[in-house]
Amino acid sequence: MTRIHFLGGCKTIGSSAYLIEDESSSVLLDFGVSFGSSAPSFPKLIRPRNLTVALTHAHLDHSGGLPLIFASGAAPVYMTAITRELIRLLLKDFIRISEYYLPFEEYEMQRLFRRIKIVQYDEPVDLGNGTTLTFLDAGHIPGSASIQVETNTHRFYYSGDINTTQTQLLNGARIPRKSPDVVVLESTYAQTCHDPRSQIEKEFVEGVSDTIESGGSVLVPAFAVARSQEILCILEKHRVECPIYLDGMAREAARIFLRHPTFFRDYPLLRDALKKANWIRSKRQRESVMEEACVMIAPAGMLRGGTAAMYLRQILDDAKNAVMLVGFQIPGTPGRILLEDHVFDDGLGLQKVKARVKLFDFSSHAGQDELLDLGKAFSNAQNLFTVHGEAEACEFLATTLKEQHGVNAYAAETDQRIEL
Repeated sequence: MTRIHFLGGCKTIGSSAYLIEDESSSVLLDFGVSFGSSAPSFPKLIRPRNLTVALTHAHLDHSGGLPLIFASGAAPVYMTAITRELIRLLLKDFIRISEYYLPFEEYEMQRLFRRIKIVQYDEPVDLGNGTTLTFLDAGHIPGSASIQVETNTHRFYYSGDINTTQTQLLNGARIPRKSPDVVVLESTYAQTCHDPRSQIEKEFVEGVSDTIESGGSVLVPAFAVARSQEILCILEKHRVECPIYLDGMAREAARIFLRHPTFFRDYPLLRDALKKANWIRSKRQRESVMEEACVMIAPAGMLRGGTAAMYLRQILDDAKNAVMLVGFQIPGTPGRILLEDHVFDDGLGLQKVKARVKLFDFSSHAGQDELLDLGKAFSNAQNLFTVHGEAEACEFLATTLKEQHGVNAYAAETDQRIEL
């Protein structure tokens, strides 16, 4: 008997964790964390015999709970080489800045790193007992993977976070050659159609150029891993001529990227973009750099702390300046409030923002059209389960695939067990 147990990540974004079991093996796909209004929360922890863990990518909603497995147990953990470095960066920062009690510390993280095994894309890993893992490039962030699990009786495909659209930084996702029996498909943007990437880039570059020509400065709050570096690549590709600065954790992520050239679509472009950028190295630079017409790229992408919030305080009172948001802004975050109400909490209360504010949809997830195409490609699967999206998005994708394309699709529920 083979079964899949949905431990987390169902009808929500966060705490992704899916367990595949048969009589001889158990494979845990991701083990993430959720960040709500209260303390961080984790999926239900299960310790089956012969456990193997496979991690799709470094983002904490997929990786943030991994140290829990090593609080009183152990298991081999498979991932790509660049993912190993990125989770070290993100987990250490998670432990450092958490305002809540976490059920693990540095000790558990070190135990995790001693059990990591590195995989290559497209090369099957034999776990024994008739089970193999194959990691496929998911096009989401550097090192991200979709994972195919083959047991003695079934072939599973878990998309992880997936993007089939080529960007300046990455190639689009690779789809498995062999048709899976069971599919677990993300649904983040199931109800959103993305504009063509070339159009978004053109509008972004024009916005930057117009602001610089008028004597203003541009702040780009961006996620430290991938989005910051992609923005640098876009500016380099379009030959934007002005001082460009990089700050915050994006600098350390960039150093990691430079050590792993094979994970990038155009590594020379990335290398040149990072070389051209000015890396902020001192408090004095931070205090004065926004006085000139320039572009500053800095985390956090939703303005929840980080150096971006500090730079915003410096430019918010001048209409010549611009804040260009380049990622989804979760409701209730400072970035979303800025976008909707043009105000920002500078620590002394809400301040009116006179600088121009605009959102550019540089998503690293497949949009509605791409997700429907993926679902149709798996129409021969026995079952397709939608996960990693708000409830409406998961239900929409499952219902649309079922009604319009004949896919046997369902929106998975947390703690649901399916026997196959």
